[in-house]
Amino acid sequence: MGSPRLDLILRPAYRFGVLLLVLSILSLCITAKHAVAKPQVLASIKPLALIAREVAGDLAQVDTLLPVTASAHDYPLKMSDHRRLQDADLVLWVGAELESFLARPLAKLPAHKVMTSYQLEALFWPEMSEHDHQHTSQDQHQHAGRDPHIWLDPRNAAVIARELALRLGALEPAAAAQFTHNAERFSASLLALDARLAGQLAPVKELGFAVYHEGYSHFVSHYGLHQLAYFTLVPERRPGAKHLQELRSVLAREGVCLFLEPYHNTQSLEDMARKMNLRLGWLDAIGTEAISSYQLLMENLGQSFLTCLADTAARTGR
Repeated sequence: MGSPRLDLILRPAYRFGVLLLVLSILSLCITAKHAVAKPQVLASIKPLALIAREVAGDLAQVDTLLPVTASAHDYPLKMSDHRRLQDADLVLWVGAELESFLARPLAKLPAHKVMTSYQLEALFWPEMSEHDHQHTSQDQHQHAGRDPHIWLDPRNAAVIARELALRLGALEPAAAAQFTHNAERFSASLLALDARLAGQLAPVKELGFAVYHEGYSHFVSHYGLHQLAYFTLVPERRPGAKHLQELRSVLAREGVCLFLEPYHNTQSLEDMARKMNLRLGWLDAIGTEAISSYQLLMENLGQSFLTCLADTAARTGR
């Protein structure tokens, strides 16, 4: 009886190896397909992206359209940006009241692909007091609507998160319950954040200050801070001489801090603050590259207010 042929011995092993290879390739294809199939969310600005990531978890891909150094009020979209808007399953933006440059491109998209946060019915809005009216010059009354920086009130972040969970659930029904769970867990964490900020800022509520641009009313109103004035309505618009005189006048009477912002030329204001013996602080409502969560964004903002105001209170005994 002769020896068994080598090819007959190897054939089953060869077939088994081919089968394993095919199964591995199929597995990779299925994995890749599921990865690609994740809903693609494109947030206009970083604060919205931070909220979206809390809701999405690892079940949706969240990207940001604008760089943190770009102006949310006036940004020149590139062709690649238009493609990103077209490719997204859902575009999350504040609204034309903030990102007017997005109004026309988004109007061309199907309504179900766009979530306009500014229009959510459950949002909380600050009320302008009589004191605010007295220190707002006529040449700054050209804008309409309410302050669109809605994310600066943690309660609004919860409103956005819950609505986003519903929209993502419609895109990915199998994950709808998880999106809702993520949104509710995020909302619960905001209650603790809100309480911390309120407690930290309570001792400095009576100290007057001015901000670089009128974009903090949600934060200021919610925590009862004493904003006296602002330098400009929007960063791209230089104020008139009358408004500048009013700013100096009100700060001379009861101001202790002047808050500026990164990415703007503020040398003249820094010089003015030094001449008036005002403390200088820096506010960032968008978040630098190092900001990795919505909670951290808000904690840093609160700390910026506290650092300038509390230091002034310590030096003056006020």
